[in-house]
Amino acid sequence: MKKEALVIGLFFFISYSLYSEKSIKDVSASKPSSEQEEEEDEKITTNIEFASDFIFRGNTFGSESISQRDDMAYRSFLPAYAFQPSIEIPVTKKLSVEFWFNLFLTHKGDRDSDQRFLQTGPSGMELLGYYQPQLEQGKLPFDPRVVHPYKEQNGLKRDDGGEILLEYDLLESEHFGNFSVGIFSYNTFLAQNRFSWTQMFISWKLPILRFLEPKLSFYKTTDPDTDAHTTGINKGSAYIPLELQHQFEITKDLKFIASTSVGYIIQNNPTDRISGFSDITTQAKIDYKKFFFSVNMAYRPNLEIYDSSYFFDNVTTPLTIKDGRTVDPSKQYGLANQAVISAIESATPNPVLQQILIDRYQGQHIKREIYYFTLGFTKEL
Repeated sequence: MKKEALVIGLFFFISYSLYSEKSIKDVSASKPSSEQEEEEDEKITTNIEFASDFIFRGNTFGSESISQRDDMAYRSFLPAYAFQPSIEIPVTKKLSVEFWFNLFLTHKGDRDSDQRFLQTGPSGMELLGYYQPQLEQGKLPFDPRVVHPYKEQNGLKRDDGGEILLEYDLLESEHFGNFSVGIFSYNTFLAQNRFSWTQMFISWKLPILRFLEPKLSFYKTTDPDTDAHTTGINKGSAYIPLELQHQFEITKDLKFIASTSVGYIIQNNPTDRISGFSDITTQAKIDYKKFFFSVNMAYRPNLEIYDSSYFFDNVTTPLTIKDGRTVDPSKQYGLANQAVISAIESATPNPVLQQILIDRYQGQHIKREIYYFTLGFTKEL
């Protein structure tokens, strides 16, 4: 919690310092109107947001990790509450920098998910059967300080992280639209098994259907490997989103914003290298003065992109790969599940039939729809 407290404290300190600096400027002597207008265009924006999950491009950083941590079936809605503050600072009229953080508020500690009695480390094999004969003779054939149940490294504290985004406006044209380029880098805070994701991008605000504010972007990943604790993340070699949104002004203070983004991923991960439409993320948002509330759905049109052991832990056998199903975490570990699996193995000597029956017992469909909501407020300084 010390790191989270430090990050939050630093965020509010920076915000307060910037606000105080602006307040001093506001009470200073007035400037020419053109200069005042330029200042108004370059405001610092702070955002305080609470979310029921951290969802990005169809990837879930929270809820599906909780299912694996707590041995629960995957759900379309499973709260993984997070605090997500951000601050956007205009460096120049064309260049801006944004700092964004994700801090999970629950399920942060590690948990013994595999429910094994005797093992030599997290996720280690069950040694009870190996030592059983000697234990029945009243002997202790192992060092209990080394061989005992272990917690897996599955707490959401391992998924806390922050992002820095730099964006530069290249061109603003009535006829050709607006072009910008930039880079973002997201990193988890814990040094062990750190997850890092960096992409360079170019965005084009199209000069058509302006009431829908269409924007087409291309993101190129510089670190496509997924080699960290975080489960269920398809970085992709590249990502192409088309974004649309429209704002309805109900009153001066009350606004309704509808938006959607259709994303196409190129080579979802270095192993499967599948390309296709990865997500359609839709948002219904209500703004009242500086406060906002949104309801969101991330739809996964192509489950093949997510159906791999790269995305879900312990997912596949040659019989089940690319079938849109994965292992239900609630049917994977524990004495009751092991009893069912043993009964299946005893019922037939055919190993192929055994595997088919076990897959049917343990399997569940990968969730196409993921729902989440956000609540917060925005302050311009």
